[in-house]
Amino acid sequence: MRDFKLFIFFGIALLLFSSCANFNSNILFKISRNADFEYDSIPLEPEEDFRLAPGDRFSFLFGTNNGEKIILSQSGVSTGGNQNVGAGQMRMQNNQFTYLVRQDGKANLPLLGDIHVSGKTILALENEIKTLLSENYIEPFVQIRVTNQRVIIFPGKGDAQVVGLSNANTSLLEVIALAGGIRDEARSNSIKLMRKINPTKREIYKIDLSTIEGLKDAQMIVQSNDYIYIDFKPRYASSILQEISPWLNLITTSLLVYNILTP
Repeated sequence: MRDFKLFIFFGIALLLFSSCANFNSNILFKISRNADFEYDSIPLEPEEDFRLAPGDRFSFLFGTNNGEKIILSQSGVSTGGNQNVGAGQMRMQNNQFTYLVRQDGKANLPLLGDIHVSGKTILALENEIKTLLSENYIEPFVQIRVTNQRVIIFPGKGDAQVVGLSNANTSLLEVIALAGGIRDEARSNSIKLMRKINPTKREIYKIDLSTIEGLKDAQMIVQSNDYIYIDFKPRYASSILQEISPWLNLITTSLLVYNILTP
């Protein structure tokens, strides 16, 4: 009986040790206490305009005479001789195609074929396309909109979310709200935002929204492909109990059976 109790004791100790090894195993982007690490300065606005990159998708709207027919079709004004022109322009706007920036940095556009778009801002690409189209069309109007801009947010414990950016001036607080807010176990005073500044490097900003002074940082404009990670407070007692509960049930059942069978 004494040996059996020792076996049970060491078994429970082993379970606790193995459970402790699993604590916080789902924490990402942890910074070692001994690491010589400094966070980057928080930019409230992007330092430069968004640049297209491989994998991006964008819509392409085109009209002549500085977009005259597009405006007329939106207002419902007749365009003259051809009554179907307005309806055609409206269909073009409501059913825009999207174009992929390939890994070689090019996109295949109607009327133009393959052109290099990676690394260019929206304004620069619009101006370049206008120049190319002006060879065959009168005062071309071009509008480009990136359709797959998004950020990835880890809102404390729970499911990560990919949040689409329909507004170019979406703030950090808006993104957190779209992801469902800050969870119960999350730490509002420890939010990391990781931003790609070139293909091989990201800057990391630490944001504290736990006090009213953090309101300024809450208004910082997010950029496509930002990673937002909200640290969370681990609950050790509940984690230990959840980890070893099945084994405790097994041990309790074994002890009960042992006591019944032992004369």
